[in-house]
Amino acid sequence: MAAAGSRPIIGGMIKRLLICLLLLPGLSPAATAIHAAEMAAGEETREAVLDSLFERLRTAKDETEGRAVESAIQSFWLQSGSPSIDLLMQRGLDALHEQDYDRAHFYFDEVVVLSPGFAEGWNKRATIHYIREDYSSALRDIEQTLRLEPRHFEALAGLGILLEELGDKKGALDAYRRALALNPWLRDGDARIKPLQLDVEGRGI
Repeated sequence: MAAAGSRPIIGGMIKRLLICLLLLPGLSPAATAIHAAEMAAGEETREAVLDSLFERLRTAKDETEGRAVESAIQSFWLQSGSPSIDLLMQRGLDALHEQDYDRAHFYFDEVVVLSPGFAEGWNKRATIHYIREDYSSALRDIEQTLRLEPRHFEALAGLGILLEELGDKKGALDAYRRALALNPWLRDGDARIKPLQLDVEGRGI
């Protein structure tokens, strides 16, 4: 969502998208530059940037390209548009990688409080709740993530894992399918769906 005075943020997003696209296989620097220029000229919003990346993810020709686009989307999700929020996110991610979950929760909680419209803060805090086996809080944060970013395939996959552990196989299957529809290269997507499909829908005729 572009607020008044947000043009520098949108410009930064365009630059990040340009960098992401330059790193993707199968797209020449000239074509990338033209695409980015068209977007800048039209003052594209954050949503339009994601639209472009998701279309590229959908049409990726192989796993290498699919993984590259997937990584670009994940990197874009981490960009809040605020240097202070990005710093808190990075500190939280560092703590998460160090398995210091109390410290990670502190930082992600700060992100959620200070920037409640930033989906990735909710998503990362949901991860901490899940690790702590606080499933009800994890579900709430995943739901909020998906309200803000309905195409968040990581949150949908996380929802599937959570529902599967809670015994809701039908709900888990639906969540995995929604995630895989958004990201055909989702890791372990088919492997998670197949056994649930047998349990929920049977083998068919």
